[in-house]
Parts: sequence; structure tokens; C-alpha cells
Amino acid sequence: MRKTFTSTLMELAKTDEKIFLLTADMGFSVVEPFAEAFPHRFLNTGIAEQNVMGIAAGLALEGFKPYIYAMAPFTLMRCYEQIRLNASYMRLNIKIIGSGGGFQNGSQGVTHHVTEDFAITKVLPNMIVCAPADLIEVRQIIEQSIRIESPMYIRIGKNSDPLVHNADDIITLCKAFSFVESPSLEGFPSKEGGNDLEIISTGTISRRVLDWLPQLKQQGISAGVTVFHTIKPLDKGYLDELIKTEKKVLVVEEHSIIGGLGESICAYFGLKNAKNKIRLMGIPDTYCHDVGTQKYLLEKTGLWQAPNIGDMYGFGSA
Repeated sequence: MRKTFTSTLMELAKTDEKIFLLTADMGFSVVEPFAEAFPHRFLNTGIAEQNVMGIAAGLALEGFKPYIYAMAPFTLMRCYEQIRLNASYMRLNIKIIGSGGGFQNGSQGVTHHVTEDFAITKVLPNMIVCAPADLIEVRQIIEQSIRIESPMYIRIGKNSDPLVHNADDIITLCKAFSFVESPSLEGFPSKEGGNDLEIISTGTISRRVLDWLPQLKQQGISAGVTVFHTIKPLDKGYLDELIKTEKKVLVVEEHSIIGGLGESICAYFGLKNAKNKIRLMGIPDTYCHDVGTQKYLLEKTGLWQAPNIGDMYGFGSA
């Protein structure tokens, strides 16, 4: 996903001379192709995230389209004040690309976990928040982002993230994507979704959710899957249609159970007096002190195996 971001931005930069890429001493083996192709539109500030955000603000005020690439915990949390005041408050055209969402850098400990990014970005006015599920979503979201004059935070994964989409799937910012049957990706639900349950996911864990479908079928559960690659603004049109079905809903995200996509959907359902029974699967409201691979940490936090839907929702009970 990281190299897809770079290659997509390079293609766009060939025809748009306002695109500028910045990094804070990160992205080695990722950003070099852009730096070599456009040396006058690339800047590595060193380990100085506050400075890189200020420079991006200056570039945006001069009509450039700055993209900031770095590991998500550092490009967000070390310069949150500058993001709030320079990017969000002034509604500047700054795109923040944070790599290594969730537990993707789990082997480096809690300092490199990214489990609060949706919460701290979606609360900022004017900020659009995205979490692509695979490289196909990355490519199309980056292509669309250059036409949006607003700050954006885009959480991306690494290069080994498995595909969720077919190559010809169309991704539209701010619109949820419900899967259709696919001959090349076995196990996809139908366009209408499942009769019993709709699973909503975001980010790279979406592939894991799709892998749960055969197990859920063994439980006697007919489930559909919809991906929210845009966390803010919510696709309220989709949610309104889902509310009409009164179907049970499960929201799965590699983010804290506090402040994520699930919390936003619960709030919207509450405002609409929705009758849907909704459950959330996310990272518990505690720091994960374990060190290990992403898979290991997802197992430790209960996000790897398919849930027991009968126990979760009380199927078969009054």
C-alpha cells in the first residue's frame, strides 16, 4: 500500500505541478522514486514533525498541494497542535498519509501502535478521515484526493496487505462499498448482504472480516460485508437504508473501541432511533503491552477469529 501511494502520487504529479511530497525522515524505500523524479517538489525535514506541518501549511497557502508521508503515530501525535491550527482550523489543502495502522508495527511496541488515530482526527472540524482496505482503495482515494481542497488524514497499511477488491471495483470517497459476488475472490457476500447480519469494517482488517464468512455460514449466519473506507464524513445515505432493514449490525475495526467508526455509527443510530441491534469489535480501552506480529496482537485482543454471533446477539432467544 505504501508503494502504491507513491506510484499513484507520481503519476498525478506528472500533470499537476502543484503536488509536493514531504516526510519527516521516514519512508525509506518508499519515497525515493518520487524524490528522484521531482527533486524540487520533495522535502525531508528530518525528525521534525511540527516543522513539516508548518512547511506544508505555507505551501498550501501558496497554492501547492502538499502530501505528508510518515508513520502514523508520529505524523499525527507529535504535531497535533499544528494539525489542529494549521490544517484543520484554516482548512488548508494538506493531506496527511499515516502508514502502519493498528498493530502493523506491533513488534516495535506500544509507541508504534496506531489505535487512536480515527478518534483524534475525526473530532477536528474540516478534516476528512479515510482508512483504505487495500491498494485498490489507496490508489483511487489518492486520485480523488487531489480534487478535494480540504485537509485529509489517510491511514494506509504496508505492502503485504492482501487484496479486498477486484481491479475493476469503483471506490468513491464518502460512499460505503458493499461487496458483490466475485469469481476471483471466493467467499464474497451478495450485493444485498446477508439476511441475518451486516458487518461493517474499515481499513486492512476488512480482508480478515471477509475471511470470516465461511465460519459464520457454519454458525448458520447469513452475513453481508460493507467497507467504510471513509470514516468521516459518514455515508449517512447507506446507514439510513440499513436502518430500514432493522438488520443486526457488527462494526469491526483495528482501532480503540473508544472514538472509532463504531462509536460514530452508534451515535447516528441513536439519533435516528434505529431498532438495529448493534455490536462493536475493536481494541479494548487499554494499552497492549504485548510485543509481536500484527496477527499475534489481533489474536490477543480478540480480533483475529470470527466471533460467535449467536452468543453476541442472542439468536434464537426472545
